[in-house]
Formats: sequence, C-alpha cells, structure tokens
Amino acid sequence: MNIGFLINYCSKLLRNKLNRELEKEGITVSQFAVIKDIEINSFIDEKELGVRAVKIAERLDMDKPTISGIINRLIDKGYIEKTSNSKDKRSFILKLTLKTKNKLSSLEKINDGVISDALKGLDEKEVKEFKSTIKKIIENIR
Repeated sequence: MNIGFLINYCSKLLRNKLNRELEKEGITVSQFAVIKDIEINSFIDEKELGVRAVKIAERLDMDKPTISGIINRLIDKGYIEKTSNSKDKRSFILKLTLKTKNKLSSLEKINDGVISDALKGLDEKEVKEFKSTIKKIIENIR
C-alpha cells in the first residue's frame, strides 16, 4: 500500500476518534488544537501575555477564515477571551479562560487515551522510532 495513503488514513482515523471523544466535552479537534496552542505559547518568563490569532493560524497551518471561525466559537463557549492589543489596534490578544484552564487536564486525558489506544501493541522502541520517522517526514515537507 502507498505510504501517503497510509499516513492520511491513519491521520483521519485518529482525528475522527479524537473528535468523537472530545465531542462529549462539547469541543472539536480543531478547537482543542487552538486551545493547546494558546496554552503553550501564551507565556514568556512565566508571565501570561496571550497570543494573536495570526500566529495561531501560522503554527497550525490554518487560513484566516478557518481560524476566525474556530476562535469565535471558542469565545462564544467561554473557552477563550479576546482583548485589545495595545501594540497593534488591528489585532487582538487571546487567552484561555479559567473555565478552560480547569477543563484542560480532562481534555488532555481524552487525547492521551486516544493516542494510547492507537499505540497498543507497540513497544517503547517502536514508538520512539515512529516519532523520529514522522518528524523527519514533517521536516522534509516543510
């Protein structure tokens, strides 16, 4: 079987399974990705500064309309807050709400469970080799 097909099929299966699990919490995979991006990139020297939507879109390889829709739905659900950017009046700063910070560990457990199920039957060495291979493929494509 073609490796491209296998990679795409694996990605689709993982995404669909994770979507089904996250939907129980009222969230999608794309929304979870945005939440994780904000969590990971909001802090500098342990100070929460937030992030701009354009940077999230770049890191997650999403276009402007897609990221805007996701952000607006997360704001509507009370998962992120948007404030004016004092350095650039054309943009906003996004931060996670307390509601999201409190829910993050349960969302991560769901994600970890899906990944754990997917890796069943693989030993530690196989997982390490797989990660290394995937990273090389990603680097080659970028």
